[in-house]
Amino acid sequence: MKSITNDNVPSVRLKAGMYALTKLAASGLVFTVLALLSLAAARPVTGWLATPAYNVYAYALTVSLLADGMLRLLDALRQSQAQPAGAVAAVYAIAGFAAGLWLAHDQGRGWVAAALFGIGVLLLFRAAQLAGERIPGLLPVFALFVPLLVLLLF
Repeated sequence: MKSITNDNVPSVRLKAGMYALTKLAASGLVFTVLALLSLAAARPVTGWLATPAYNVYAYALTVSLLADGMLRLLDALRQSQAQPAGAVAAVYAIAGFAAGLWLAHDQGRGWVAAALFGIGVLLLFRAAQLAGERIPGLLPVFALFVPLLVLLLF
């Protein structure tokens, strides 16, 4: 019988921690971009229960976790090692569409605009996640400091 070693436990914890930090940093970056865009808008967004920037944490983060789970399931079904970037973008776009429908249901808004908004935000979320994976120095900045600064200023 093969003995179980704990050599890989720290690497599993480290990977899980980096995954969570990357997700929070992507949320923070998208939150900051949407907060700045809504600040630069000519008229404030009305009729929302929360501003679009705050909806990033409620909807986009949750749905991106589900999209990553779907990608993991699809990866288990495939034989090759790498997933094409188009397949990842398609899964995130479908998840963004679902997030937009969820947002439209909860906010009582039109489903077409909310679905397009969801697709755009989820694709931006994926791009921010890739940026965080490639530039690790962005992770603590956008995971904690910038969203807190935006909350304090606005």
